[in-house]
Amino acid sequence: YAPGDMPSVYAEGTAKKIPAGSDLLFEIHYTPNGKLREDRSKVGLIFAKEEVTREAFTLPIAESGFIIPPGNPDVPVSSAMKVPAEMRLLGFMPHMHVRGKDFRYTVTMPGGKPEVVLSVPVYDFGWQSYYTLKEPMTLPKGTVIDCLAHFDNSAANPANPDPTKTVRWGQQTFEEMM
Repeated sequence: YAPGDMPSVYAEGTAKKIPAGSDLLFEIHYTPNGKLREDRSKVGLIFAKEEVTREAFTLPIAESGFIIPPGNPDVPVSSAMKVPAEMRLLGFMPHMHVRGKDFRYTVTMPGGKPEVVLSVPVYDFGWQSYYTLKEPMTLPKGTVIDCLAHFDNSAANPANPDPTKTVRWGQQTFEEMM
């Protein structure tokens, strides 16, 4: 979940599994602003009322070793995942912070041609969304999902907290994620 995101809703018979006795841990990133604030975070869970025949998983396709040089308006960062077994792809959630510029997912099935399945041409940190496919895609084992993101670390980016700094992976908004 991220700012502006809608809840994850799955088709009948599909759910994420929470084993009995599990502890749920929620990580909330706070950035100090010099003022005392009260946390009003809430979590809502809806449990399956009917038999679950498919389990939903969230799999990250992340790259944490990038370096975004100062002043650069167009820094590409890529990452990929090879699908270990046949699976149904339900959706995507591109995630970056305030230097995020655009994000694209490309799927290449074994023996097939690359197909762009999601393009977010103007990324907005304040409205990160989970993109649900209209129809799930069946991905055979060996399918490759490529992610390509671009970052703007220039003074022309009005959300950039400091275009003179080199930026790396980190939890805080002044750092970046991919």
